[in-house]
Amino acid sequence: MTSKRQSRFGDIAAAFMLLSRIPVTYQFAKDSPPDFISSLWALPLVGIVIGGVGGIMLALASFLNLPALVCGGLCVGVMAMASGAMHEDGLADTADGFGGGRHADDKMRIMHDSHIGSYGVLALCLSTIIRVTLFASITGLGLSNLALIGLVAAIAAAARWQILIALWAFPIAAGAKLAKMTGRPSVMAIFSAAFLWILPLAYFALPLAAVIAGSVALMACLSLGKLAMRQIHGISGDVMGAMIILGEIMLAAGLYITLKTPLDIGFFG
Repeated sequence: MTSKRQSRFGDIAAAFMLLSRIPVTYQFAKDSPPDFISSLWALPLVGIVIGGVGGIMLALASFLNLPALVCGGLCVGVMAMASGAMHEDGLADTADGFGGGRHADDKMRIMHDSHIGSYGVLALCLSTIIRVTLFASITGLGLSNLALIGLVAAIAAAARWQILIALWAFPIAAGAKLAKMTGRPSVMAIFSAAFLWILPLAYFALPLAAVIAGSVALMACLSLGKLAMRQIHGISGDVMGAMIILGEIMLAAGLYITLKTPLDIGFFG
């Protein structure tokens, strides 16, 4: 007996269930639980919503003339609340496991431990400081409020799209929990999901800036995936969370550098 294919609305609802704490009212059939593999194409949509909320907070705080670092902190804080800080948790667990474990099984055990170690604390502190500073710096680029919101939304969407690349390029590690709910996405899903962030990013930052930032972030994602292969022989939910945080950092840094150049690359509407 073949299961009924999940609708597009079901895909979107499943994606929000997987990567956010935003309430989902969509009702799945009792005999058809959420199909997270089918929903992979919609992961950037989750980023658009989470990043959009963060962008609105960034633009509002900037409009109120709050200090730039406060603006960046509010932006990062709102996005963390919308996602349930699961990506930050994944980054901390990955840092603890990779830094403190002696072998693959030991590293996975540490990553599944609910306690946080010194490597995790350091990774969280550094990544938060960097993200807050980058978003604070973006407010000083002279962009319109709409551009600020759109840029942060596109950054968050692109960072979550990287998960599709990671799932396509690397196997799931033995012992991984969340990652086993997903699977290898189709090439069509990867390309469909890419348009969800490429188009807004190209609009709010000219195509050259989008290509540069996207390429840098993708290289960072693949590098972390290769590191995970050496450490735990595959990727896990924690590693994917770390990829999202790293992706946001690389995208924001790449866009800031290109938008800041004397060549005036970017959107100045």
